[in-house]
Amino acid sequence: MTRRQLLALGLATASSVVLPKVARATTTTMPQPQSDKHISPQSLKPGDQVALIAPASPVGAAEDLTAFRSRIESLGLVPVDAPNLMRTWAYLGGTDQERLDDLHWAFKNPEIKAVFPVRGGYGCTRLLLQINYNLIRQNPKILCGYSDITALLIAINQASNLITYHGPVVASTPSEYSDANLKAFLFGTPTQYEFKNPTGEGDQYTLQAITKGIATGPLTGGNLALLSAMCGTPHQLQGAGKIVFIEDIREDPYKIDRMLTQLINSGSLRNAAGIICGQFTNCDPEEPEPNEWLVKDVLNERLGLLGIPVMTGAAIGHVRPKWTIPIGTTATLDTNSLIISISNNQNT
Repeated sequence: MTRRQLLALGLATASSVVLPKVARATTTTMPQPQSDKHISPQSLKPGDQVALIAPASPVGAAEDLTAFRSRIESLGLVPVDAPNLMRTWAYLGGTDQERLDDLHWAFKNPEIKAVFPVRGGYGCTRLLLQINYNLIRQNPKILCGYSDITALLIAINQASNLITYHGPVVASTPSEYSDANLKAFLFGTPTQYEFKNPTGEGDQYTLQAITKGIATGPLTGGNLALLSAMCGTPHQLQGAGKIVFIEDIREDPYKIDRMLTQLINSGSLRNAAGIICGQFTNCDPEEPEPNEWLVKDVLNERLGLLGIPVMTGAAIGHVRPKWTIPIGTTATLDTNSLIISISNNQNT
């Protein structure tokens, strides 16, 4: 389901929607972590209960929820529906307050060991000012997702120091490759790990260097549209000293240019250690004109000027085979050898 389709879900009944009371922000500034050391959530074990939440777009049909539960069970885990999981308000999975309540419920509930958004879409940025980051810091748990969930991953990591995971949502089409990457971090904390692209999946998974070099720093990043939208807010990406990864879907090359320029001009990428470019799915024109710029040209021009190691082609984004990336964990990006690795899992 595309972002446009998700946003269209509530249009037919929008005129009859009764507006709820809005969850008001209790602060307009980003809460600051009490230390610089990141918090590693406890690893999962088979039989653990995990929460299903819909912080962005709605679950959809009941049969979708059945499939989502089966997906979690296939990982050896027990799915638990959040109280408002099946709510719908306009194009969202419930009102802001309902979705916020479910997020807080999942972290506060001692029986819940991890938090899994069922899908992305739109809506997470509406919650960021209302989140109780101290509650999350005091109850650290695995939170995994991508796309619109990028907003939660970045805000919670920066405000609570909790390591979050950029990986599949429950609605993601499963694959052995993605599951192996996901399980490596959900059911353990690898001390040595090298991210490797899938084989036999096409040229888009060929790693290439835009700028050669070696960089070490905490991993951070996510969907480019979300990172751009968060610029100028208390939750803006703090990329200094970090290895930033980006990806997107169905955005024209000039829009990719605009969003990268926003990250550069806002200071999000100021003093970044390195950049990993994931997949930019269906972003290039099907029949490009002669000399028309493609995404690769935009990435080369915009990111090549930064003077830091930059690599493209990583298995990150709106694709079936994808990495699970622990945001906040220190990694090394070696674009000379085209290697991204975690060594000793030293969190900063």
